[in-house]
Amino acid sequence: MIISFLLQVFSLGYSQQVEVVEKGMAENLSPKEFMIPLKNAENYTSVLVNRYKAYSQNAYVGHLFSAIANDAKKDGANAYSIISYKKGDKQSDSELILDTYSLNDSEVERMSELLEKNTVYIFGGPSVSNDTASKFKINGDKKEVKNNTFFRAIVKENEELKIVKGGITGMAVWIKWKLEQFNRFFSFSGLGVDGVGISGNGMGVGFNTGRINPVDRDLGYFLIQVLKESQ
Repeated sequence: MIISFLLQVFSLGYSQQVEVVEKGMAENLSPKEFMIPLKNAENYTSVLVNRYKAYSQNAYVGHLFSAIANDAKKDGANAYSIISYKKGDKQSDSELILDTYSLNDSEVERMSELLEKNTVYIFGGPSVSNDTASKFKINGDKKEVKNNTFFRAIVKENEELKIVKGGITGMAVWIKWKLEQFNRFFSFSGLGVDGVGISGNGMGVGFNTGRINPVDRDLGYFLIQVLKESQ
């Protein structure tokens, strides 16, 4: 029931259009399962899969990325670089353009080493029409994150970070520091849900009636490139 509900929340308004605006040189590729951001995309033009454009009226940028990523991974891409993003309004479409690439295992490993580690990001709601804030606690301190922004907290070495949403009937998540641990991404809205329940790699989840939802890692690393930190 919980998984079904969260997936329904994520699918609301998910009607983005995706186009291939430039074909790459890489062909006959097998589907991939992830999309890693590139730091120096100009070094990988020979393995360009496609340049994609996603657009929709007044759309949340995370939905545009997910629409492109779904098609790109099917076409064999496992890496991307952001070409442009334009926020739309009532008169014009929001638009995201990505170049996507097919990297070999050694290049993927090298790019993974460059990613930020042991940091927790909590994303505000995916609404682009208001800046309502969600309230929560980090290690007992009151915090909030506005829609269309993120909250950032570093997990320090040999320490533990506790996120609490709600009171006695809420939910708590614990994240422990771990060497070379990829960032953790969460939302309170069901955005980009990446499984529900207890996970490994230093994260424990305590359930009651609250909602702290893990966000897909690909989407999380993308969003911290384009969204602003909540003030």
